[in-house]
Amino acid sequence: MSQFPTISSDPPRSYPQLVAVYGFLPNLFRAQSALPRAVEAEHQLIDAVVVRQGRLSRDQKDAILEGVASVRDNDYCRALFGHALPAVPDCKSALFDFSLKLAKHGPWVSKHDVVALKNSGFDETAILEAVVTTGIGHMLCTLADGLNPRLDAELRSPTPGELLNVPEPLSWPEIPEAHLGLPPDSATRSPAYAVLREQYGFVPNLYQIQSAVPALLGTQVRLLEAVLFSEDGLTRVQKECILLTISAANLNTYCTTLQIQVLNILGIPPEESDRIVEDHRQSGISETDRALLDESRKLASLPGRTSQRFEMERLRTQGFTEPLIVEAVVMSGLANFLNTVQAGVGALLDFPPRRVFGPKDLYPLSGKARPTSDVIPDDPDAALVARVQKGDIDVFEELVRRHSRRVFGALAGLVGNIDDARDATQEVFLKAFENIGRFQGRSKFSTWLTSIAINTGTELLRQRKPSESLAEMEDDEGFRPRQVQKWEDNPEQMCSASQVNDLVREAVLRLPEKYRVAVLLRDINQLSTEEAAAALDLSIPALKARVLRGRLMLRESLAPHFIRTEKPDA
Repeated sequence: MSQFPTISSDPPRSYPQLVAVYGFLPNLFRAQSALPRAVEAEHQLIDAVVVRQGRLSRDQKDAILEGVASVRDNDYCRALFGHALPAVPDCKSALFDFSLKLAKHGPWVSKHDVVALKNSGFDETAILEAVVTTGIGHMLCTLADGLNPRLDAELRSPTPGELLNVPEPLSWPEIPEAHLGLPPDSATRSPAYAVLREQYGFVPNLYQIQSAVPALLGTQVRLLEAVLFSEDGLTRVQKECILLTISAANLNTYCTTLQIQVLNILGIPPEESDRIVEDHRQSGISETDRALLDESRKLASLPGRTSQRFEMERLRTQGFTEPLIVEAVVMSGLANFLNTVQAGVGALLDFPPRRVFGPKDLYPLSGKARPTSDVIPDDPDAALVARVQKGDIDVFEELVRRHSRRVFGALAGLVGNIDDARDATQEVFLKAFENIGRFQGRSKFSTWLTSIAINTGTELLRQRKPSESLAEMEDDEGFRPRQVQKWEDNPEQMCSASQVNDLVREAVLRLPEKYRVAVLLRDINQLSTEEAAAALDLSIPALKARVLRGRLMLRESLAPHFIRTEKPDA
């Protein structure tokens, strides 16, 4: 259902210009009419970067935007950006590949990627245009995710298509490097620099590195003035906390470091900001602000960080008005924009970081409270894990030996392909080895390992086709079992053991993904209810409901093979 907010009776002055850009006024901007200054600033940024002729053509920039929408799996923006494309975009260029990597795997982008673009004939101004265009794509997708506008009558629903192939990066950049050269000091007297000095006391490197294109920098600063620096709705501290929370979720060390410094100036001690970075729910902020950060964090742009949808209604119940909710969504879009631009240009830190993100942060151990007993069961792997964490890495082979069959079994059932399951099993143990220092023993090692396997297998499925979320959600999907007749007491009287195995395996693979995984963990891998719930990040009641639903679906699928048939009377 659409969360489309109330439309203001005093429309922004930029509406006619937006009509000129798109041929009509998109509902995405109508939904923000409570913040006319933000809409005007967004239009100015789109006009300066996407519409005006620069190093890149309009077609190239529109293709980047549609690529970002595809990576984000955002149907509204796919329809909006696809509407602007006069023809099928060129999806084989080095520039397009770079933008897709930046959109999906921003923290992995390195100077090497930019050097490769330069070798393909793109200068630094063209690369900067591509980076900022990618950031705009993320910002608009964030707005669509949060505001959930109705599809405009002028747009066609996007047809399902193959997911764009964005290869998983092989390595995390080890040494921070600026990807672009710093421009000369000619911009130091610009109005944009004056605003930044007034707000920050200096000009952050993120903006200095872009000052070679004054119009581009100027429109970004006007967006900051309209959204971040204004005090009309949310407080400046609330907005900076949204920036901090999303930057941490996106694993952006630069923006996290800058926000901690800004919040310190605003009176928030760095130690409190550290708690917000690690888990804002454990910080000292109010319950109302926790809800605000909870919902804003769902809009982070890095794939896989959350599978939950933004809930306007929850913020309404906390006393937030519609203009404040829209402002929170717009702030989240700004945060994703700034994170994307920083990852693309490689702006170097302005201050020593209090927290440096790396590959270990991709698979954090969830500390979410669960309705289980207060005592964690004895972990038979605890001693081995402790030895590995202390540097005895050869012991990790014993952990692999103990759990390889379980991990492989879970992956084989999930992805339905033996070769893919073998490759994914190796990837799971590699990720576990790289992140074992983060394992804190809040659950069994086997549970933590299974959660990595589920995430890895799910990501593999999403690369093949769009996939459902495995997160906790309402499971009432209208399924009602119809085949309720009694089965034969011994199914093998009707089918051989091998036939039974094949039938069950095929039926399990046909289950919807979230039910398939739950049944595999409980009935095939024999995990306890508590372990399976922890691995899937579900509550115990939700896990039980999902297993029951999966078993009913499985029974109905197999019913035609095993139903007792009554013989007619002689």
